[in-house]
Amino acid sequence: MSKPPSIPLPTHHPDADLLMRYAAGTLPAGPALVVATHLDFCPVCRRQVHAWEAVGGALLNNQRPEAMAEDALERALARLDAPLPTARMRPKTEPKVDMALPPALRQRALGPWRFVAPGIRGRAVRVDPAEDYKVMLFRVGAGMAIPTHGHRGMEYTCVIDGAFSDAFGRFASGDMAAVDAAAEHQPLADPDSDCLCLIAVRGRLRIHSLLGRLVQPLVGL
Repeated sequence: MSKPPSIPLPTHHPDADLLMRYAAGTLPAGPALVVATHLDFCPVCRRQVHAWEAVGGALLNNQRPEAMAEDALERALARLDAPLPTARMRPKTEPKVDMALPPALRQRALGPWRFVAPGIRGRAVRVDPAEDYKVMLFRVGAGMAIPTHGHRGMEYTCVIDGAFSDAFGRFASGDMAAVDAAAEHQPLADPDSDCLCLIAVRGRLRIHSLLGRLVQPLVGL
């Protein structure tokens, strides 16, 4: 009986600082979702996150215990005696789970697919708007390119399916990229298949092409 084909490991990873902040829970929701998606593909980075979490747990264990208020037990028992809030009605149907997506994304609230540019579609991923990050799934048709653009803030990308290339290399399934405001690039999907990416962006993009600027208000990036 033949073995199933092995899945190549990602070759582009978040740096140690990003993994540490993810493990500590200090990354904003947008970048954290991109890192979590990468972790679904990458056992190497998962081990690093587990190591950071273990370090954090050890530090907490070494903290000096804080004295509790004298009435802490009474207040806790009083809360147990308080009436329960009225239960909300559950929806008749559960949210549809997209099993084609990595586990980190499967039960996220997703908007409808929308036209972005010829050969490119996008759909919003809901995160906390107060954190000033826009998160979207982009599907770029085989051989198509996202318009050349720069950034006014950080951009985090994880490839879910397919691959793209830009000035920083080739990024395939599971690969993650993080670029700052100094970067300008034009991601180009491989010619043999569509490329599906998760992108978290802070601040509006600086798009250089006329077409890109015309459709930018429709996308909201």
